[in-house]
This record gives sequence, C-alpha cells and structure tokens, in this order.
Amino acid sequence: MSSKFIGIILGLPILFLGMWGVILSFQINSGIEVRLPIMGYDPRDLLSGHYIQYQIDWENADCRQFENGICPEDEFCVEGRWGGKQCRFYIPEEHAEALDKLFIKRNDEDLVFEVVYSYKKGFKPMAKELLINGKDWREAI
Repeated sequence: MSSKFIGIILGLPILFLGMWGVILSFQINSGIEVRLPIMGYDPRDLLSGHYIQYQIDWENADCRQFENGICPEDEFCVEGRWGGKQCRFYIPEEHAEALDKLFIKRNDEDLVFEVVYSYKKGFKPMAKELLINGKDWREAI
C-alpha cells in the first residue's frame, strides 16, 4: 500500500469528527434559547454517573417561547423505559453528590431547576445549561 492511501484512510475519521463538530456547533448556535423547568422522574435515580436524568415540567413551562405559543413536547427528549419522556444533562461526576443533595432539598428551599435548550424547528433540541434559581448550577453547589 502506498503512504498516500494510508494517509487518506487515517485522515478520514478526523475529517468526519471535525465535520460532526461543526454541524453540532451550528445547531447549538443557530437555534433560539428556551428555558424549561425540570423535575426528577425518579428521586432514587436522579443522578446516574455523569448525567442527571429528568423530565421537563410542561405544566409549568412558558410556551410563549415557542412559535404560536405551543410547546413542542414530542420534540424533546426520548421515550423512557417505564413511559414518559426522559432527558439527560451531562455533568462532571465529582459534582454529582452535591447536585443530588440540592435536588432533594429543592422543595424545602424553593429551588427552581431549569435547563436551557437550543431549539430550532426540525432539529433535535440540545441542552446547553442547567440553571438553579436562574444561575449556573456550578454557582449553586
């Protein structure tokens, strides 16, 4: 095999990863930002390693953020094993315990958890930030 052929074979994965990164970056930056309140779907299993599993609290969501004032519930998250739409927000594992304690205390301390999404009709919404009382989650822990 020629060294040119080997170079092409080795360069293709890097090219595809780069293209994928550009597409994801475009998708995140071209959508509108929407803030949606969340709730844990199972208080015993809110945190699972590197991510928080939650459901969007559509009853308390401000649907005026969307076109025609209608919440596109079917476009967010994936169908869970036990029914209902389940979502994930990835966090560093070393902060999981502190975030879990905050989520358990949320009713006692009137904490409001929200996720900021980049939303564009026709594309999968992408979670950008986790907010606690309107501030970045890192400030709250």
